[in-house]
Amino acid sequence: MSLLPDYVVINDPACSNREVLQKPAEPFSFPLSREDWAIIKTLEAKYEAEEICSGLAAPQIGFSKQAIIFALNDDPELKKWRPDINDTMPKTIWLNPSYEPIGNEKHVDYEGCFSVAGLAGAVPRYKTIRYKAYLIDGTEVQGTAHGFLARIIQHEIDHLRGILFTTLVEDEKLISIAEYRRLRQEALDKGRMIS
Repeated sequence: MSLLPDYVVINDPACSNREVLQKPAEPFSFPLSREDWAIIKTLEAKYEAEEICSGLAAPQIGFSKQAIIFALNDDPELKKWRPDINDTMPKTIWLNPSYEPIGNEKHVDYEGCFSVAGLAGAVPRYKTIRYKAYLIDGTEVQGTAHGFLARIIQHEIDHLRGILFTTLVEDEKLISIAEYRRLRQEALDKGRMIS
């Protein structure tokens, strides 16, 4: 694989193509073109190159296309940090995905993002969603997701809508990633979770 693209980072003035993060991405048409396949393979390679990564969306690496990749494994260590892991999903690539809430119940928890350097914030997300997407072969998938899986899906699909988590943060209060990790560890040590 050739050199992977850098992340598009909204709060980096040196990043020249930040507008890709703030506009709706273009849908894919089937069958996929050679260019579409190249975007998907690049997105997958970037995801695989990360040691810790819940998900990525194509706009985060400069492609204004509706593709996301994510996974949520049944990991006991992760459950210490994220007790709201109810559903899991193996590595998945979705094209043209969408979601709608099931009910109005939301949960507030901290999020970070490769496209927002060094910052985290408490974001309210729907606890349960209904999703619809297409696999790379054009097969439609539908289902429901709860808890942390629902949060990941909402975060990544929002990227395709031109929405960053920073616009959803309660009271517009952002903290450093270091402060977020300190708060998480402190809460874990006391046997509770921050939210």
